[in-house]
Amino acid sequence: MSLRKILTIVLFTTGFTSLMAQLQTKGYVGLMPSHYYYQQTHEGYWDNLLHNRINLSYDFSRTFTGVLQVRTRLLWGETISRIPGYATLLNTDNGWADLSVNLVSGSSAILNTTIDRLWFDVTQGPLQFRIGRQRINWGQSMVWNPNDLFNAYSFFDFDYPERPGIDGLRVQYYTGTTSLSEGVFKIDRLNRKTMALRHRFNAGGYDWQLMAGRLNDSDWVGGMGWSGHLKNAGFYGEVTNIFPDEEGVQSILVTSMGADYTFPNSLSVRMEVLYSSNLPVKTGDFSQLITGEASVKNLSVARYSCFASVQYPFTPLFSGSLSGMLFPGSFGWYLGPTLEYSLKNNLFLSFYGNLFRSNPLNSGPSSYMQETLRLKWHF
Repeated sequence: MSLRKILTIVLFTTGFTSLMAQLQTKGYVGLMPSHYYYQQTHEGYWDNLLHNRINLSYDFSRTFTGVLQVRTRLLWGETISRIPGYATLLNTDNGWADLSVNLVSGSSAILNTTIDRLWFDVTQGPLQFRIGRQRINWGQSMVWNPNDLFNAYSFFDFDYPERPGIDGLRVQYYTGTTSLSEGVFKIDRLNRKTMALRHRFNAGGYDWQLMAGRLNDSDWVGGMGWSGHLKNAGFYGEVTNIFPDEEGVQSILVTSMGADYTFPNSLSVRMEVLYSSNLPVKTGDFSQLITGEASVKNLSVARYSCFASVQYPFTPLFSGSLSGMLFPGSFGWYLGPTLEYSLKNNLFLSFYGNLFRSNPLNSGPSSYMQETLRLKWHF
């Protein structure tokens, strides 16, 4: 073998080893059969979901990082054939760039892949720049986030813990160890722009934030949030005021407040309330919240919403929780039990139950039930 070939192999091997050392790969695969039942139509049906996620990150240097995360789902079952346009709904990308594609679309099965993270990050001293598809989380509460102008999400989407990302630019300036100022620009698939500034600081033992900006080219917004402790209990909340451009339309007040506490025996409890001045007193249709595009204006289905949950580890490997919602002023409610067992360090078997009772304004009460079993392997 010539010296040139030997040097080429050595250089290639060294470069490849260096690349792999800096490239971090994580992800998971989940199999999730689900059963649904609608009380109004007395119909029940089955669906299945095979969910794969791959998270890649690469450090080009100490100050320059890139991230690519891909979500791929194979769905098959009765929902696809029962709901017209379901394939189009699944393939809809709310970002400015269309990074979602149905690789396979049939009468009873759909294979969809979506890039929901694709960003580059540069840090220069106290300044940090991030551009691309990313997750912006300004929320302080755990269930409803009025301060989350960019990435509002549904509490009921339990199989998507990463939450959707946005296409935009984020600039952060760290003014101290516990304070920062930042600005975010977002553009969506309809070319609507959202821009906002936030300042975060610590005072009186609490983390505070002040924010103001422009929402979807149509509303001015301002708000604040806090998180801290009252004795041994966590205490947090958010307030957002929305001022529409449309003449004669009233301003909207959305606010949430919550507390959580963990007892010495590891039993955890959480309570949270939400008020949205623009929503009806009686509950609307829960399907709007489960399948619709979330925003600060429709975090719930009723003007008043109350949440409570308990969580307890029965053993180091087996845990359970129970969540519930009530909507004062109506007869709507939600109940969701969860059980999870760790088969191995990276393999989990879970059960999720969702029971909804709604009282829409223009129709009679209805119930909706979902039971889901999930086997999830992390790598």
